[in-house]
Amino acid sequence: QCPDEPRGIDSKPFYIFKDSIGNDDKDIMNNAQMNHDYYLLGYSYQRRFISAFWAGDYDSAEIYCRSMLSLPSAKAPTLQSIYTTFYRGLIGFLRHRECQSEEQYGIGLDSIVKIEFWWQFSPTNFESKLFLLKAENEASLLNVDKARSLYEASIKSASDNGRIHEKGLAYEFMGNFLSSVSNDPSGARECMKLAHSCYLQWGAFGKAAILSMKHELNEADVPNTYPS
Repeated sequence: QCPDEPRGIDSKPFYIFKDSIGNDDKDIMNNAQMNHDYYLLGYSYQRRFISAFWAGDYDSAEIYCRSMLSLPSAKAPTLQSIYTTFYRGLIGFLRHRECQSEEQYGIGLDSIVKIEFWWQFSPTNFESKLFLLKAENEASLLNVDKARSLYEASIKSASDNGRIHEKGLAYEFMGNFLSSVSNDPSGARECMKLAHSCYLQWGAFGKAAILSMKHELNEADVPNTYPS
């Protein structure tokens, strides 16, 4: 199921914590900080991290992720740590290509190690993630052919295993890479169109709208499948 953030809605996920402070995200976070409620604080940072990632606001995503990982509760393994590892790794490789940060490259490599370990126990859930992280690594090393092959492997794995959102991510990151290494924008644009289609199928209308505006996809590029 597509979470709130890429759908562009707010289903009030903090309502279960509602008390006299209300259920506003900022109020919940302030209350959690005052009471040293690290579980709730970590949940709030996690939600903000995911929201920023899907919005393409990687600067904010990094800030929220660092805040989340600084909490004592971050040491306990959770299901959410899988997404933190995956998304953080993608950001790390992207940041490395932008500013040649060895720290960020190390974060990307560490994510590959962790996802590869988990992949041994659940190939269906981790294969497309692993291929995409490895594609980003090869992209960081400017191995264009290897990167392209791994992007395509991630797309195929995500498609075969019904992970439409990861298929969209693979198309989007492949498009970003192709736009940085090719003088022909058509390949990158086609990737963005396919990513947009995947996000719509997933129900991520907010994410699809962001992609459409950022890459100026017109009506001929984008099918009219938004909900009425």
